[in-house]
Amino acid sequence: MAVPEKGWCTLAEAVAYFANERYVTTHWDDIATDDLKNKILNMAYNRVYYHPGVSVPAAGSETAAQLVKLIVIQSELAYYFALHLADEDRRKGIQAQGVVEAGIVKEKYDKDMLDKLPFPPIVEDLLVEFATGGFYAVGIERDEDDDIDEGEGT
Repeated sequence: MAVPEKGWCTLAEAVAYFANERYVTTHWDDIATDDLKNKILNMAYNRVYYHPGVSVPAAGSETAAQLVKLIVIQSELAYYFALHLADEDRRKGIQAQGVVEAGIVKEKYDKDMLDKLPFPPIVEDLLVEFATGGFYAVGIERDEDDDIDEGEGT
């Protein structure tokens, strides 16, 4: 059974966006089938549509100007998922276990951010007009100058 299209952006519109407007498309291009692309676009729609910090129009009730932005938002969030969803899932799993700091990579997790889902910067910027007040960025600190095995056995 084919995965249905959901949201503001059809698969054809997402394909056109990645072909004509986005310079780096590697992770979108690596998605093997149209069904998987629809699935990731549907995930993107759901994260935006049901996010408590934004109030977006339901698909089909947006203005033409809103639709232009919402297509980019849905496409960019789908790209974020293609690139980062596995990492996000792992980090949220670590946070759910009560971990507040990971020593090797020096990541720090704010326990109050466990139930907050991030957006990439371009999506945050485009969602500003739809913000309802509970919308903010999630930051992760990391020291790239440290060796991967620094602190082990020393």
